[in-house]
Amino acid sequence: MRGIHFAVALPIIILSSALLIFIACSTAPEPTSTPVPVVEPMATPTPVPLTPAEVAENAAVALSESGSMWFILEHENGFTESLGGLELHYIEGAITENALSIKAEANLGRIYIEVEAISIDDETWMTNPLTGEWEPFEDENNPLGFIKPIDAVMNILNNLIEPEFSVEAKSSGSYTIDASLAAENLRSLLGEIKPGAVAHCKVVIDLESFQLKSAKISGAVQNQDTAETIRIVDLSRYGENFGIESPIE
Repeated sequence: MRGIHFAVALPIIILSSALLIFIACSTAPEPTSTPVPVVEPMATPTPVPLTPAEVAENAAVALSESGSMWFILEHENGFTESLGGLELHYIEGAITENALSIKAEANLGRIYIEVEAISIDDETWMTNPLTGEWEPFEDENNPLGFIKPIDAVMNILNNLIEPEFSVEAKSSGSYTIDASLAAENLRSLLGEIKPGAVAHCKVVIDLESFQLKSAKISGAVQNQDTAETIRIVDLSRYGENFGIESPIE
């Protein structure tokens, strides 16, 4: 009888063992995975817009670092009066820190003349409008001796009154700034100035290099001017080596 009971119980024991193994396997904890940290992308800071005054300051720095440029002074209306009654209409040439080489178109009375001038340090030479020959000139007799374009442009940039961006402030890759300007700051560009005069000035400055492209000066700043007188200064070819030399050996 005992052997019979064991034979009957053996299948039950085997089935119970298998069931226990199955339950143990099905309830075993799943292996935990190590969480991967999520790195949030850093936000790109929004650049702070420059003010008109800061743009002008950057342009002054760019001008001081350039060392040389090509300069044009022209008139939409009017002219610039120089020594001896010379009426300057157009001036163009190369400017460096210690030299300039320019050509001027002017009227002396009703006579149209062209004059060239070269200045190096303290020496100046001009062409005789009648013969075209180069002659040395003393500063006090030089009708173009007042022209110091780098000083003039620096004075413009550093002395703009209540500068504001124009409607076309960033058009064509440039900043455009409107401001008032005391005429006293134009002596290095125009020579004699009407005391107390104030001009309107529109400057155009490159968006990336901050190099001044042009300055449009409107208003009566010399005695013969009218309210419609407009002068335009254009600058280009910054940093070029113009190799200005004495015209007389």
